[in-house]
Parts: sequence; structure tokens; C-alpha cells
Amino acid sequence: MPLGEAHINLQPGEVYFSPSQGNDTTKELKTILGSCVAVTIWHSKSKVAGMCHYLLAHEAKNSRATHVIQKYRYGEEALDYLLMKMALLHPLDEYELALYGGSNMYPSLTTPSIGEVNVKFAHDWANKNKLVFNKQDILGNNGRSVTLDLNTGSVRLIKYEQT
Repeated sequence: MPLGEAHINLQPGEVYFSPSQGNDTTKELKTILGSCVAVTIWHSKSKVAGMCHYLLAHEAKNSRATHVIQKYRYGEEALDYLLMKMALLHPLDEYELALYGGSNMYPSLTTPSIGEVNVKFAHDWANKNKLVFNKQDILGNNGRSVTLDLNTGSVRLIKYEQT
């Protein structure tokens, strides 16, 4: 992702982690979610920020996707990357985490839905690593846009009604 832009649109399967603002003039991260999940991180003292946007909790066992294509599309890769970066800088319990997304965008007969599986994976990951989501806006039937302010750690959330 290019540095120096006012905002970065985080696409599905991407992760952003900024250990400090330094010369980077990026002010915010934005992403749009349906059944996908975004996890945001914030460290208020050092202003470390990050976000991941994953599509599925796990890679399918028979997947033929190349490593480049699959990188960070899956919760296990994206969340472990964020965890590794966080642990290098500060104790994990100093970070504020938030969880967004996991909607059931289309009527589905399958249970659990993809969104439910994605959210459960994030909760299981947090529990395993003794982390807590300070904020959550999850599940339901609405798409969402999430904007993380890299200077304050605040999140602007917009929900979209289905038509």
C-alpha cells in the first residue's frame, strides 16, 4: 500500500500495521465489510494502529490458491500476523481491539453462515491469546464500512441497509 495518501482503502485479504506515523501522512484506514471480518488494533500511548480484513476463517483443505493469493485472506494468517507485530512492540494487554462485520448478506440455508464462522474464529483467537474486543459491531444482515483514524484510534462505522 502506498504511503503518504490521506487514506488507505483496505481490500479483502489485506493487513495494515503502523508502528508509528513517522513520515507517513496516512490519516485513516477504510474498509467495507459483508460476511468478512475486520479487526482493528490501537495502542493509545504510542499511537500504533492496525487493521486486517479477512474473508474466511480458514483455508479450505483442497485449496489450489497460490500463497500470494491466499495471504491474509484467512483469519488464521491475518490475525496471527497482527499478533506477531503487536507483541514486538508492547505487551498485548495494552492494545485496544475491535471486531466488525460477519453479516449474513444473502439468505442462506446453511448454518452457521460464513459471517458467523468468521466472528467465532475471531472470538476464539482472542480468547486463546487472552485478548478482549473492547468494541464490536457484528453479525446481522447489514454491510458496513469501517474507518480507523490513525491519529486517535477512533472508528467511524456506517451500516448499509439491504435493498
